[in-house]
Amino acid sequence: MDDLQLWIRLKKGNQNAFKEIYDLHAGSLENYAKKFTSDIELIEDTIHDIFVQIWQKKESLSDTDSIIKYLCVALRRELIRRIEKSHKTSGLDYVENQDTNFDLSIEDILIQDETNEKIKTMLQQSFEFLSSRQREAIYLKYYEELSYEEICEIMDINYQSVRNLISKGIIELRKFIVMWFLFLLIALYH
Repeated sequence: MDDLQLWIRLKKGNQNAFKEIYDLHAGSLENYAKKFTSDIELIEDTIHDIFVQIWQKKESLSDTDSIIKYLCVALRRELIRRIEKSHKTSGLDYVENQDTNFDLSIEDILIQDETNEKIKTMLQQSFEFLSSRQREAIYLKYYEELSYEEICEIMDINYQSVRNLISKGIIELRKFIVMWFLFLLIALYH
């Protein structure tokens, strides 16, 4: 069943559709939220509250053909709002200035060969040199497999900004990869 049909069933009050949406996406939402904060209680409360609100307002929800996009937008906004409230600062400034943990396992986004630990380590270390916004955009694009348009909505930035973040992030990763390979070659021959 596609997302639009599942969402329509939810809007009509179908509890099985609601449960299916929760089962399909709660884990991804938790993983996404961990990129912003390590406060597990805040994450769980926020996800729970989003699903409660969805159920309570089900009849008035707008249609969506991407449930994960809808949920990520809601989660991101609510997390920023709650962080802002607890830190008495702009939630977006807080999120952008935090060393958000968008450390991706390499098998999730860039390589399929799990046997090469050196490449995984190299890419993980290279990923740390990207900005938190670059890491978030790359995470959403390659781990959650979202479109640029969906990432725009989630991150609340325009299309070109998303393309730039991902493009510049990939360019930076390539630079570090080349540097690491050269280092490995030098190490092998000396």
